[in-house]
Amino acid sequence: MPRTLTLKACCVIAAVAVFAGQAASAQVIDANRPGFSFTTGVVPTGRWQLETGIGYARPGSGGARTTSLPLAELRYGMTDDIEVFVYSLNWSESESANGDSSGLVDAVIGTKIAVGGGERLRSAVMFQLSVPIGDSDFSSDSWDPSVAYVWAYDSRIPLAGTVVVSDFGDRYQLDNGLQVPFSINDRQSAFVEWEMNLPEGGSDAHWLNGGLLLLLDDRRQIDFEVGVGLNDAAGDYRLSTGFSILF
Repeated sequence: MPRTLTLKACCVIAAVAVFAGQAASAQVIDANRPGFSFTTGVVPTGRWQLETGIGYARPGSGGARTTSLPLAELRYGMTDDIEVFVYSLNWSESESANGDSSGLVDAVIGTKIAVGGGERLRSAVMFQLSVPIGDSDFSSDSWDPSVAYVWAYDSRIPLAGTVVVSDFGDRYQLDNGLQVPFSINDRQSAFVEWEMNLPEGGSDAHWLNGGLLLLLDDRRQIDFEVGVGLNDAAGDYRLSTGFSILF
């Protein structure tokens, strides 16, 4: 079977499995944002979670800059271990010496399945499919599947990360994040993260990200993030701030 059809089949099968059961659950908000790496947690059964923000990036030298908002992600808990989601719901505006462009970005739909682990290890798998609804300058014009493995390991120095394999039809791309999260107090936490974007046949990009999370209460969170490009293929820098709510 062609590789594109194989990945798409995995996404479809996982999506069908998601709608099979229901259970009850409750927890403090556990947002995917900020940072590249996703959380291993899923939204409580029957609850919705909205994550939004605004981002500013300077992709490279030469004065180029991009603003994106509302960076929305909507998540819904199907069972104790399964959620469905849609994200990358945002408008992007890019300005550079070569001209300006703006428009909708392709959305992404998918499911996350918590697969457990040991006493210290937590993990989840994600099946995603991009939806080509974006405007011409911000769309691949194709349904691009991807699979992700999300993990977190509790130890004296906690570690977390996300590995994503995407199929863009004519090429694969591997994206990987390695994160060190730490608590400041009961309501504040932070992280540092090394992000790698490794396109097949292209130039690898490396980022150093850092962020601060502030828990307003059990259902609401605000966050701040900054990323700095570590090589020429990466951008110069990017900034983001956001708000998430569980309801």
